[in-house]
Amino acid sequence: MCVTGLDSNRSRPSFDLTRQPWIKAVMCDGSQTNLTLVEVFARAGEVRRIVGDLPTQEFALLRLLLAVAHDALEGPQDTDGWVDLWQDPKCLDPVGSYLDAHCERFDLLHPVTPFMQTAGLRTARDEVFSLNRIVADVPNGEPFFTSRMPGVGRLSFAEAARWVVHAHAYDTSGIKSGMVGDDRVKGGKVYPLGTGWAGALGGVFVEGDTLRETLLLNLIAADTDGLELPAGDRPAWRREPCGSAGGERIPTGVRDLYTWQTRRLRLHHDSDGVTGVVLGYGDPLAPRNQHRREPMTAWRRSQAQEQKLRRSPIYLPLEHDPARAAWRGLEALLADRPAAGQDAEAAVRLRPGVLEWIARLVTDGALPRGFLVRARVIGTVYGTQQSVIYDVIDDHLTMPVVLLHQHDRVLARHAIDAVSEAERAVTVLGDLATDLARVVGRDSDGPRLAARGLGFAELDGPYRLWLRDLAGAADPDVHRTRWQQDTYRNLSRLGEQLISRAGDAAWEGLVAATSKGTQWLHSGSAEKWFRIRLNTVLSDPYPRDRARLLDEGACMTTPAKSTNPAQRVAALTGSLIVPLQRGYVSDESYAVAALARLRRGAGKDVSQMPDLWGLADTGPLHGRPVEGGRPLSESELVRAEDAVYVALTLWALHQQSRGTAMHRPGSRTAPRALGAAVRQLMPPGEIAEPIRKRFVRAGTAPGLTALAQRLRELVLLLRGADIPLDYALLAGQLYSWQEPAGREAVRRMWGRSFHSYRAPDQDEADAPVAADATNPLTDSMDKDAS
Repeated sequence: MCVTGLDSNRSRPSFDLTRQPWIKAVMCDGSQTNLTLVEVFARAGEVRRIVGDLPTQEFALLRLLLAVAHDALEGPQDTDGWVDLWQDPKCLDPVGSYLDAHCERFDLLHPVTPFMQTAGLRTARDEVFSLNRIVADVPNGEPFFTSRMPGVGRLSFAEAARWVVHAHAYDTSGIKSGMVGDDRVKGGKVYPLGTGWAGALGGVFVEGDTLRETLLLNLIAADTDGLELPAGDRPAWRREPCGSAGGERIPTGVRDLYTWQTRRLRLHHDSDGVTGVVLGYGDPLAPRNQHRREPMTAWRRSQAQEQKLRRSPIYLPLEHDPARAAWRGLEALLADRPAAGQDAEAAVRLRPGVLEWIARLVTDGALPRGFLVRARVIGTVYGTQQSVIYDVIDDHLTMPVVLLHQHDRVLARHAIDAVSEAERAVTVLGDLATDLARVVGRDSDGPRLAARGLGFAELDGPYRLWLRDLAGAADPDVHRTRWQQDTYRNLSRLGEQLISRAGDAAWEGLVAATSKGTQWLHSGSAEKWFRIRLNTVLSDPYPRDRARLLDEGACMTTPAKSTNPAQRVAALTGSLIVPLQRGYVSDESYAVAALARLRRGAGKDVSQMPDLWGLADTGPLHGRPVEGGRPLSESELVRAEDAVYVALTLWALHQQSRGTAMHRPGSRTAPRALGAAVRQLMPPGEIAEPIRKRFVRAGTAPGLTALAQRLRELVLLLRGADIPLDYALLAGQLYSWQEPAGREAVRRMWGRSFHSYRAPDQDEADAPVAADATNPLTDSMDKDAS
């Protein structure tokens, strides 16, 4: 039994990590406590997870616990041995006696073998430095996520122990003080030798529901292919204590790597706590081609290193990108190792060995296909030549283990492809932001980055939930379609918000000469390209919705069932115009007289024209619709009646002196919406600037009366060219215009119909185009900007 506290026989302080609480833990009941090293293993089934002062500290401590477990259990040797451990609730009991046997090496204050320190370590001038040097939330005196201001003057022994483990794993690089006895010292200094070993990794581990599960899931069997787990592997406490001089050597296995001594350090303390530290370089370790020894990171093939060293392949750790959530890097976690063979090409990436191990467990049936695990990713971002910690990355991804199955790759392919779809769809959203910025002459880089950030944030939660449920889906293809639909819906909403915020300036846009002729580039054309590309990258997830957008924006008159207010207004307007139009064309006196009265109100405030009020029966708007739904509120009734009267008066003006019907319901082959009608006023392949300006002015009208006045100008042009219009559709849009945010929605419909119209003999300039065609927004302004 080791002595903890003050040893009365030897009169020395002691802090035995096997018997003193120092590891912070969250229990399964949600409470938090500090545990001894013995308690961590004895109560692992009650512990939800260990926690650190920083996420990187948690990763470093977990690796320490794994080294203890591997060494104490001497395995597992194979899958069968692992299954025996998994099924035995007392499988970690041998760790207690193991720690008792080695407790002297776990004494933080031992005079000869202090835990992970070098006894007697000193500089030539016997300097003792601030604890800021090992406390990573104040790297080199610069505040990070910390309440320790302005610095660290003292640490408890428990805190100091955690930071000692962390320093070996994540200490920064840079010039450090030279230690007496280290032949690398030049002028009292040792020049940069790299960060702690874990700092070079994109850390990955598998997290279970309890610490016991987490330890076992990351406890890799000795016979695992692709990893070197030799019998002679030993952790730091079963090796000779490190002297002040460090040097390069080859790790013997995971126990060695998990406790790798990248630093030489020594704590200075009094009876109450730690007051200072001596810190220098220890054993540097180059990350090149350590993939057969280090299982807790993904690996990437480095062409630059292969060219430099003239060797192939060369793998380096795949570090985490702080700008990318864990799910966006899923391919690196799920990438299957290529089959070995004489002519097999080395993989571009290798997934972490711990996930390769989980893949083996599920493939061999040791874990059920639906078993959920959390892949935790933890890492650091260093700045200024790795001399400071710039950022800490901590994320997780819950997924069914079947995604890692070595032979059944269907679900993994769906998961990876869904991420690719998200990436491409968010790129489309960024392109929309770019187009909206360019049509108003603004720089596009900022809006594009902001839009991409919004897009990925919007998809983050939905993807994680979709991935979690993937294994339980009855039909993976249907589940994949649901993801495409969710992505389309979420990004469409963001796209509409971007267009709305772009405002009147983007609606006005600009006219530019392109390879396909003169084109009007504005928010309407930007939305057209956005819709085309979003549908394409998501495999057209809503074909009916695409048809609906075409209909409502370009060619649809009233639907069969009219339940919402705009549809009811459209239906009523159509029913009022048709008999009057038939009578006028037939030269019936009642219809001629009615039109004469109606057209006098064109472009005027309906409330100021009482002689028009009896011309149209708006009674159907006051009752409950036959098809079901609620009656209109008082404010909705006012908007609805105003919309009906404005549409009727404009139609009457349009129909004047015309022997054919000027109100005609549209169809996809003969669109009659306002935008399509305005486009017909212009020559194919050209933009008539006076007409465009009138259309723009209509789209920026501040209210219904101003809109009616500006539409009157367009109607006169349509009458002169004998171009009919769907006034039922227009009436519904006039109602929507008066709703909150309705102007933007209606303007988008007009823009879609303008750009969707194609004359029978027109070339491809304004026709709907394939998604891989050239976008005139970029073609006309900057081919290389995107």
